Amino acid sequence: MPSSSEARPRRTGPIVIGAVIAAAGLAFGGLTAAYAASHSAGGHPSVAQQAKHVQAEDNHVPKDGNALLNVNVLEDQVEHYYGSASRTYPVVGKVTVPASNSPYARQMRAISTRAIAWLAAAKKHVKPGEKPAVVFDIDDTLVNTYDYTLSAQFGYDPTENAVWVNNAAFPAVFGMPKVVAAARHDGFSTFFITGRPEAQRSATVANLKQDGYGTVSDSHLFLKPTTPPAYLNCPSTGCSTIQYKSGTRAHLAAGGYTIVADFGDQFSDLLGGHAGHQVKLPNPMYYLP
Repeated sequence: MPSSSEARPRRTGPIVIGAVIAAAGLAFGGLTAAYAASHSAGGHPSVAQQAKHVQAEDNHVPKDGNALLNVNVLEDQVEHYYGSASRTYPVVGKVTVPASNSPYARQMRAISTRAIAWLAAAKKHVKPGEKPAVVFDIDDTLVNTYDYTLSAQFGYDPTENAVWVNNAAFPAVFGMPKVVAAARHDGFSTFFITGRPEAQRSATVANLKQDGYGTVSDSHLFLKPTTPPAYLNCPSTGCSTIQYKSGTRAHLAAGGYTIVADFGDQFSDLLGGHAGHQVKLPNPMYYLP
């Protein structure tokens, strides 16, 4: 989810692209059917290739409006994918959250099961003296923001969104508390890198704890600073998402950690290096290049 420090992309492009991604299941090497078929001879495309393909879709200028799926139909498809359950939070009140029997829930449980098995296998390859680590994005990787997105009618307002953030009004992504717990159990240090602003640190920690992720220490939680630290080496205009997240991972690597896996719902959570095994989770709600 874009934070107040990140601009929300336009409404139509992200939904069009996201709906295709969610239907195909990008995690662990999936892709849209047509694109995957075009790469079948050479195996699955890399995360970087997938990201390039999605970016091309986002930049595409259609010539026939009748050939495009209507935005309202796409929104309906997104709602069918997440399903409909209810939950009540302080201040925010009663909201609609993903249903436990939805296609989204089933897909995420399958992804998390594979992730836990992969981590169990990966720990056997850790070398003596290494400090293995796993990195997680937060919004729509660990906590789901569908309730806010519905309330905003698939738009985004940073002030309104902050009310939800500050009241920890996001449920856990299905299966992901077990993935984080498994990573810790298998001896991996867990780090969390989010585009949320530093002002939302305490609320973020509270939401993670509430959702079953345990206590997250400040040294393992990175929020996007207004003034980038020197190790990010960003231009004067500020860090892009890729620069911020990959630069933070490089900072961890420079501190002696070996990042074996990186989990995120956006390609920009995964690109730029020092990611290890890249796990792309489904998110048909928005697109952050």
